[in-house]
Amino acid sequence: MGQQVCGQHRRAPPDFGLGSLPKADLEGFESLLLQSSYSSTHRLEAYETHPAEQYALGYESAAMVPVLFDVQPQSMQDGPSTRSVIHRASKVVRRLISVRKPCGAERQARLRASVLRLHGLRAPGVAHVLEAFEDARSMSLITESCTGGSMYERILNHQYFSEQESAVVVRHLLQAVASLHESGFGHGFLSPDCFKFESQQTHAPLKLVDYGLELKVHLWESLSGGPFCGVEAGRRTTYLQLWETCNLVFCPPEVVRATQARVGGVAAKRMQNSQKGSPRAGRRGEPSSAELLGEAIDAHMEQCEEIDGVLNNLEAADSWGVGAIAFLLLCGYPPFFAPCRYAIVSRISKTDFAFAPPFWSKISEEAKDFVQQCLRGTPERRLSVAEALHHPWIQSLADTSPSGSMLNSFAVNLRRFYRTSLIEGFAASSLAAELTVAETNELLARCRDADANKTGFVTSTDLRQVLVALNHGDVAEAIVACISTSKMLRYPGESYIDYVALLESTRLRRERIFEEELWRRFLDFAAASPPRAAAKVGIAESGRLQAASMQDFLQAPSVPQLLMRAGVDEGAVAAALRASAEVLLGPGAGIGASGCVWGAEEADFLDVASELLGRLPLVSQEHRGGGSGRRPQPSPV
Repeated sequence: MGQQVCGQHRRAPPDFGLGSLPKADLEGFESLLLQSSYSSTHRLEAYETHPAEQYALGYESAAMVPVLFDVQPQSMQDGPSTRSVIHRASKVVRRLISVRKPCGAERQARLRASVLRLHGLRAPGVAHVLEAFEDARSMSLITESCTGGSMYERILNHQYFSEQESAVVVRHLLQAVASLHESGFGHGFLSPDCFKFESQQTHAPLKLVDYGLELKVHLWESLSGGPFCGVEAGRRTTYLQLWETCNLVFCPPEVVRATQARVGGVAAKRMQNSQKGSPRAGRRGEPSSAELLGEAIDAHMEQCEEIDGVLNNLEAADSWGVGAIAFLLLCGYPPFFAPCRYAIVSRISKTDFAFAPPFWSKISEEAKDFVQQCLRGTPERRLSVAEALHHPWIQSLADTSPSGSMLNSFAVNLRRFYRTSLIEGFAASSLAAELTVAETNELLARCRDADANKTGFVTSTDLRQVLVALNHGDVAEAIVACISTSKMLRYPGESYIDYVALLESTRLRRERIFEEELWRRFLDFAAASPPRAAAKVGIAESGRLQAASMQDFLQAPSVPQLLMRAGVDEGAVAAALRASAEVLLGPGAGIGASGCVWGAEEADFLDVASELLGRLPLVSQEHRGGGSGRRPQPSPV
């Protein structure tokens, strides 16, 4: 029902904006429209509840999601963009995935085409996309719910886990990813969190429940900006897993390179400073403006080539992900783990991993060969997923490996790593919801003080003590509670937290909260505006207002208040709004008494959100930086 492409209430097929896409993306489009089937009761319920104008887009309005489904509170196991939902009529549990839309009609058309392809995919190892909804900000996918838990939970809840069982799990991974590749679709950043068991039954299949859409959106949007853009391209759609060290350890090196901070922007800023008469400009030995311009353009072109390379070869990236997960399932810790993000990035870039004793002493040579052939730095030299399915270790299911359970250290390492990953995600979400920007910077300063050896990390106990000292004991206790409720997560050792990465992840989550609040205020403003201010399609679906009305929105008291709450200095708010208006609406469209708008006739909410997000403060530069990243002993995790 969500994807109302052939419903009885439609007079003509929808325009998905696919006309400019390659023919491969459109193959089978008409057949998918005809094959789509939905509950008649569900469809009628939606139609009677919502105005018919919602069908002007190819997907039904995302405003229908809370009408048709009871959205559950976020659990510790949910990702930042996922929730469990219960269909109100049938009481069936489903999974909701929200994907932030990129700016620009062409990139949004790519996202719709990807969702359409996933909706038509029916493979036993991939969670089915059942319905899709859309508004101006995001696409919402309703998928089947896999309730059997993660690989971590399934393994840690059992007392026995052997290399043969690892081979079985890896074969399931490969079969699921192979089905995705056969449909012409790649993921790009596989991690254990991308998979869930279908049910609690002992032999329940393992299914892929994440489709890599958020990574693709971030890469598409990163390509949109030049080296002199006022707003960092891709900032609004930053892939959060890149700032969670327990996810980053599974990232392929080509994805790491493509998603690194844009060095071209640094060169551009240096050139702009020199043109403004910076005291450093023109000194002997300093590069000229022309040299800096060349540096900025070269850096931008290099990054674009990296991104294009990743998007054109996601299948090779998936082979790397399978190899990294296999490594984890054989020893209990990932191949490139380090306490600090920058050290992880360095190890990935160098393909720096080893089969360290005693953790690998009982592992077969075939298993090691499988891992090595997947974890090759050059994508073209890796095993493909299809080839990996025919590797002797997978074909024989490790029947040549030593019998018996893994070493005791396997469960210790895996429990510790899983606990750290949960702390990272839960702590970042809690801090984003509770701390202001100033409080976050103070927390960062205190963490650096606690990091006496400048290693770049603190223990979970250190983090708790710092939070209590800053009068955030409630947040500290919530973090402790998140891991103490499960016997599976109890472990006497410490978890090591990269505090800079944690607070960058906190900032990104806070920016998402900012955009959600901005969207609510935008909808309230549009609802109170005269009908002529809105575009022909409903505001929630289009996100567009007449330019003059968008200027009025930027001047409304609620927007400056929101900016100040997000950390923009009161004195800088007016300048930020004026600069944003000029970028969005054209020269002379700044906030002033004249009310004249010389720019476009309409303005888009996503452009407004991207501009305003670009004005929000980053983590204090005074406190940024990494440490030595020396690994704590004796455990590798």
